[in-house]
Amino acid sequence: MDVNLILNDHFVLVQRKSQMSLHQLPKKDGKQWTIKIGRDLVDLSTALGKPHGTFKLSHSEENQFKAFALVPSNDVVEMKEKLKDLNSGENNKEIWDDGKSQQLKKEDIEELRGQGLTGSEIVSQLVENSKTFQIKTEFSQEKYLNKKEEKYSEWVEILRPNIRHLAKYFHSQDPMQILNLRPDTLAMIMSLANIKSNGKFGVFDGGCQGLVTAAILDRIQGFGTVWNLCLKGKPQKRVIQAMNFNPEQLKPLKNVNLQKLKDSLKKEENEDEDEVPAAKMIKLDEDAPPPLEFGSLDGLVVVCRRPNAIAKELVKLLAPSGNFVIFCPYSEPLCETYTDFRECNLAVNLKLTEAWFRLHQVLPLRTHPEVNMSGSGGYILSGIKVVS
Repeated sequence: MDVNLILNDHFVLVQRKSQMSLHQLPKKDGKQWTIKIGRDLVDLSTALGKPHGTFKLSHSEENQFKAFALVPSNDVVEMKEKLKDLNSGENNKEIWDDGKSQQLKKEDIEELRGQGLTGSEIVSQLVENSKTFQIKTEFSQEKYLNKKEEKYSEWVEILRPNIRHLAKYFHSQDPMQILNLRPDTLAMIMSLANIKSNGKFGVFDGGCQGLVTAAILDRIQGFGTVWNLCLKGKPQKRVIQAMNFNPEQLKPLKNVNLQKLKDSLKKEENEDEDEVPAAKMIKLDEDAPPPLEFGSLDGLVVVCRRPNAIAKELVKLLAPSGNFVIFCPYSEPLCETYTDFRECNLAVNLKLTEAWFRLHQVLPLRTHPEVNMSGSGGYILSGIKVVS
């Protein structure tokens, strides 16, 4: 199976300029799969069997929904390149936002779309019918074109999902559905937990849609063991599914119900040393992972809103010198955990940190931070377990 091709039942990220959406392709061939990109209907099934990359929206007369077909394209031309020879003003002091500068009305634009004009042609018409475009500064013209291309561009990118893209996508849609976990904070978690191949790691994902678990699976690439811990029901796996992992990459993943695990470990402690504990019987199978028991994990990641109680229990599974990382969108619960760990001398290099991140806008003559920024990407408590 070629991972570079767009295949049935796989997830893809569809991006037009700054707009991004996640979609799953149909399970069977020959089925139309219409999605909406901005205001346009697009038949996503027309991209099946083609490599990920840039596609051009093309009118398809065969499509009963009058949706655009996707045609692979390498000759992307941005509007600012087409209109670079137009004049520009020195400043915007003569421009008044009175709503009368654009002569084309909404009905006219819809008529142009109905005539089959491409996005670039529609934007060209908007520029030609604007009374103020040629007296705007070059920077203002570029902002105007970018804004219009968001709506009318005929080029889209179909991307193969990876952790960075998915973390960015879910954070942009609704940050709290992944506990406000930013991509840069996720990178810090992976580094502080010392995630690497052939390791044995535990992860408690209490509200990040499986993002942290997927990141660990992607890092170890089939070599090692990942114990996916949950309190009840089934662990969250939305991002794991979206990553299109193959069976070899999913092999390290072992889902564990913490209540059943606690009962099993208590039973094991009460058994005689001469007896073979039931929890260890799986070691008779050479392909089975090492059993999950106290002091057996190389690394532990806990992600939830109220981590104090669960973290103090799960850290017992961590081996001496094992790294642990606890993430919470709020600082107060982690302050309590930090105090508890310090009082019982549980860890060294114990740190409570907040990641600070701000995007910068790169311009030809200067670079400056963007006006809007993320207020907080959450808080991280990290350390290395020791035995006193």
